[in-house]
Amino acid sequence: MYLTKTDYLRYIQCRKLLWNHKHNKEIFQEISETQQAIFDQGNQVESYAQKLFPDGKEIQNNFQEGRQETKQHMRNGEKTLFQATAVAGKLLARSDILKYNEKEKNWNIYEVKSSTEIKEDQYIPDLCFQKITFEKDDTKIGKTYLITINSEYVREGEIEPEKFLTITDVSEQVENYRSTAEANIPKALQLIAQMENPSVEIGKHCKSPHECPLKNICWSFLPDYSIYDLKKISESKLLALKKMGILEFTDIPDDFELTDAQKDQLQVAKTATPIINKDTIADEMNSLDYPLYFLDYETYNPAIPLFDGTKPYQQICFQYSLHVVRSKNSEAEHFEFLQTEKENPMKNLLASLRKNIGETGSVIVWNRPFERSRNKEMAEQNPEHAAFLESVNNRMFDLMTIFRNRHYVHPQFRGSHSLKQILPVLAPELSHSNLEEIQEGGIASLHWFKHVFKNSPEKDRTIKNLLEYCKLDTWAMVVIWKKLNELS
Repeated sequence: MYLTKTDYLRYIQCRKLLWNHKHNKEIFQEISETQQAIFDQGNQVESYAQKLFPDGKEIQNNFQEGRQETKQHMRNGEKTLFQATAVAGKLLARSDILKYNEKEKNWNIYEVKSSTEIKEDQYIPDLCFQKITFEKDDTKIGKTYLITINSEYVREGEIEPEKFLTITDVSEQVENYRSTAEANIPKALQLIAQMENPSVEIGKHCKSPHECPLKNICWSFLPDYSIYDLKKISESKLLALKKMGILEFTDIPDDFELTDAQKDQLQVAKTATPIINKDTIADEMNSLDYPLYFLDYETYNPAIPLFDGTKPYQQICFQYSLHVVRSKNSEAEHFEFLQTEKENPMKNLLASLRKNIGETGSVIVWNRPFERSRNKEMAEQNPEHAAFLESVNNRMFDLMTIFRNRHYVHPQFRGSHSLKQILPVLAPELSHSNLEEIQEGGIASLHWFKHVFKNSPEKDRTIKNLLEYCKLDTWAMVVIWKKLNELS
């Protein structure tokens, strides 16, 4: 079994993750739709990075065949190789871009990442492993570089790779890490050679730097409601509780040091009685001005900007749902917009929204910072709507604050103030899990781009599902608002 750079990254996250990936691969779930979209996006970014090196030759094979092809291209005098392959004993590495330095008579490695920042804890070990493997395979390596996305790049016309991407010399950081890698690599090789599945305690490495695909298996011994569900619990507090033999959430001692939010979460779990500050909730509800506009956006944030005037990873609003309650006793009216053509949705969305939100009345959202930020971005790119969007932001009320500020704490919220956690508790008849295909925002954005923006044969069904999903979010806010009003 080869140890690849991806295997090495698995090793430094969790020994159990690496071993199972080599010996027990069938327990891993298939790549999710979201993960595949991330991979596809990374490949697109890499294709733009390759345009910075127009003389590059791509290595078509992997393993020993890839190594032989790499060596042959080097002997033929090629100066730039894509996916160059090195094999040294049980070590295998492929470099995104390998560039020959005529002056220094060595090769520079360029690693492409679809990120706007340099994540040293992930990217430096990756590059260092590559450098070690190539050098062990008799390829002299000079400098090591990271190619990342320029977060300030604004698209105007065709993507310009030299502006879209940033090249950073990280040779010093790679060399500083080298002793760590050289100590780890033999241990990783020994690990994958052993026949026993290693025993590893669960901890923060289960979620960092990535959510581990084994988490559901490794955490399966925990009670349904465990100490790991305590909101913002620190590693030190988890360790202290485990040393006391405590895993069950309600076994946490009353005198254990907790934050106020954690204390409330524990109290309602032990007493099975909600904390409801009726007077405060009534004051918040009475502060709202009719008509009430319950608003929710759906967005898509691609690494590679789709439209002129937009930046990498900018959240593009392609849909909204709006429920309007014009007076205390009136029924909610529903309005919606969904961009279904291959063009920037902002102008059409704003024109529609402006028809349906009046100059007065509270605009109710869930997680106000998100909606406010989208409005500010749209105002910058559509100045004719700036005054309207500023008015909307000034009138915005975040319904989530009732739960985030712990005016309403329910045992079944389990410390969360997520709409998807609160809705089934306050309105059991409503649930995102009842929706046919789209049950969360990440899938909504992927399906919009895949089926609507790309005009797939499933476009009509996807449009229907997108409209139902977004409509449920604003209707959920209406129902929760009604439930809160009933408390007073």
